[in-house]
Amino acid sequence: MSDGGPTLRDKLVAVALEELSRIPAERLSIRDVARKAGVSHQAPYVHFGGKRTFLAAVAGAGLDAAATEARSAVEAAGQDPGTRLHALASAYRAFTLEQPHVHDLAYGPLVAKADHPDLQRAAAHYWHLVERVVGSCQPPGVERGEVLNRCAEVWGLIYGLGRLGSLRQIPGLVPAPLDVLMHEGIETMRRGWG
Repeated sequence: MSDGGPTLRDKLVAVALEELSRIPAERLSIRDVARKAGVSHQAPYVHFGGKRTFLAAVAGAGLDAAATEARSAVEAAGQDPGTRLHALASAYRAFTLEQPHVHDLAYGPLVAKADHPDLQRAAAHYWHLVERVVGSCQPPGVERGEVLNRCAEVWGLIYGLGRLGSLRQIPGLVPAPLDVLMHEGIETMRRGWG
């Protein structure tokens, strides 16, 4: 649009994100999204080419917003690397709790990062944030490859515990709440890096 307002593409993505606040991506109807956006049922296909591409663009928008919120949380945490790492973990956990369907779409089997450039950029945005935060916690002399390994380990811990928690798969006999487990695991990793 020439007036700088939201494009039809933006409107379709926004409506889909709103729908994902209530229903999982598997139940998202492109026809319903188009109707709620006030356009023909063909409009999403004209703008995105297909449902998978559309869902990947929606996932990209949601993941980019989550990465931006995580970056803000890290910046608000101050300069201590450990505190920033825990802030990053908390922000990711908040994403899984507050937007579980967007999270599952971005990291689940329905779409791949290669399905839309917005999802590729958002995933890279989030990964680079993880890399900067984890990298700042490393002692001098740690090679980049090892930092990347540690990034994957941190992300795997947070993702895994978050996913297990959201599916209620952590046995009830585990006494610690999920957030405590997550932060204790992060702290154990961080101490091991020293």
